[in-house]
Amino acid sequence: MSKKTKEDKISEEIVDLEKSELEENTSEIDQEIEISAEEEIKDLEEKVLRAQAEMQNVRRTSQNEVTKARLYGSESLVKDFLPSIDNLFRTLDHQDEKNKTVPAEGISLIVRELLLALEKNGVFAIDPKDEEFNPEEHEAISVTESEEVKSNICVEVIQKGYKFKDRIIRPAMVVVSKK
Repeated sequence: MSKKTKEDKISEEIVDLEKSELEENTSEIDQEIEISAEEEIKDLEEKVLRAQAEMQNVRRTSQNEVTKARLYGSESLVKDFLPSIDNLFRTLDHQDEKNKTVPAEGISLIVRELLLALEKNGVFAIDPKDEEFNPEEHEAISVTESEEVKSNICVEVIQKGYKFKDRIIRPAMVVVSKK
């Protein structure tokens, strides 16, 4: 063989070697890019799923708040009426039992109508006389010793409480027995 041919062959082999090294390096780089792209895609997919879950939570929370606002929106109105109702009850408590007058009977009728209207709309009076004391619905303002009544019983209701649906608007103020 001639010198040029040997040199050409060596050159070709070097070029082939360089090509194969370049191809190997390129394929390694392509694999690294592909792996990096897959990791980025997985990361972005996870972020999208988290954002969707967060949106569902926000939507559910806002729906619950709207429902609560519908159910309990008139609670403040009811709270504003309670002192008037209490005053009507006080008026009835202080009337002359023997000589019932027309205004007292009128007030009694008004009280009954108000209580019926409130009950139709989910407001119920808490009148725990002779019931066991319940700290969730009653507020003990005094304790009295009594041998006739067992302990922890509401012996006197100072002021009725009111419940709106499942919420206590105002606890009943009571005197509780103690042995």
